[in-house]
Amino acid sequence: MILGPRFTATEFQHFAKANIPPGASLGQHADMQRAFFGGVLLMFKLADILVELDDAQAIEATDEVREEANAYAVAQVNIGTVLVQGDAQL
Repeated sequence: MILGPRFTATEFQHFAKANIPPGASLGQHADMQRAFFGGVLLMFKLADILVELDDAQAIEATDEVREEANAYAVAQVNIGTVLVQGDAQL
């Protein structure tokens, strides 16, 4: 065994420590755990697609996913700003 029997579980623990507030409910913790492992499965699906593409297509596909993820991250920052400071801050 290369990564060990609990590689993803250990990575989730690191993620949880950095991203889930100490006072989070069990429901919030479970939601974050599902989201984390959903992301793991998504990355495997992406890897399966990328290995079928030639190098140029794989780079283009990776860039498309990166751009989409970055746009989502920016939107979340903007939403957070509006919620905390109001529409005038955008």
